[in-house]
Amino acid sequence: MVCSFSALDDYFSVPRAPVVFSWFDGGMVELARSHGNLSYPGLPYADASDDSAEPRIRYVCSDGDWKPAYRPLGLIHDADRKLYRATGGVYEALREPKPSPAPAEPAQILFEAAVLASRYDFQPDTDGAQVPALADPAWQRDLLDLIVTGRRPERGLELLRESGFLGRYWPELASLAGVDHVKDYHPEGDVWRHTMETFSHRKEPGLVLSLALLLHDSGKPDAVANEGRRFDRHSELGERTAKSFLGRLGYPPAIVDQVAFLVRYHMLPSALPRIPPSAMEGVLDHAGFPTLLELYRCDELSTFRGPDGYYEACAAYKAYLKNRKNRFRNSDGKKRPVARD
Repeated sequence: MVCSFSALDDYFSVPRAPVVFSWFDGGMVELARSHGNLSYPGLPYADASDDSAEPRIRYVCSDGDWKPAYRPLGLIHDADRKLYRATGGVYEALREPKPSPAPAEPAQILFEAAVLASRYDFQPDTDGAQVPALADPAWQRDLLDLIVTGRRPERGLELLRESGFLGRYWPELASLAGVDHVKDYHPEGDVWRHTMETFSHRKEPGLVLSLALLLHDSGKPDAVANEGRRFDRHSELGERTAKSFLGRLGYPPAIVDQVAFLVRYHMLPSALPRIPPSAMEGVLDHAGFPTLLELYRCDELSTFRGPDGYYEACAAYKAYLKNRKNRFRNSDGKKRPVARD
């Protein structure tokens, strides 16, 4: 059985997040006896965790102390029996677009409100929400994963920005606000507004793509103008920022490397139709290149330029793949010299 955000994901047909909230009918002792690989990180919304699972699991015991601040999170889903369990007016709350929180820890209210706003159609009242004095990296990673894989990440991220959370814990993101773009290229606004706009163009809310969209321009606040380039080398700077940020929150190296690759090369697809493929074979052969094209599509559409550049990059990539399979041509499409006896 699942509960909390995982039950709401099922109820509203939202793709499950990289972290699952599992309901356990019993106490901590019974849970420990029946499940291996448990850890007890002291998260306020979970009694135990299994980070070895994929997706990772947060267990909530029926006799535990956690009580959600927002009533919709009291939902429990028993998929085996194909039924939902709810008490305390949960079903009425599910139909309420602007739920109000019950008395709870201010940081809990902020966490739940940001996720509810991102994953569903709720516009939660945040009365009483405050930035926590301390925020465990696991707590921060859960929060970020739940937000960026939601339907509208920009809602939760904006809530965190306005609350001061970003400035305190995620300054790499807070610094995007106020970094101006040239309006001819980015009429959508500054780097923060541009980044938020990219989420609306995703086809699927996958974690790696979503994290890459969030961080793809994270190098711009540190970039220095050079030879007419307003944000010179911002991709390289962003790669460094992405590695530092995700590493601090405890993301596994595989995810950090995938996101860093996307951030580092997010400008490359725009040049693909004009640069010989042989000059960038290492990037084109990378397993993450199709995702890089999708990031480029979201990036381009968020500037209101249209998809032409994306289609040209896709055509060039398909031609490269075709030539790679042709033993009579090189990766640039040129005929290979024929060996003569």
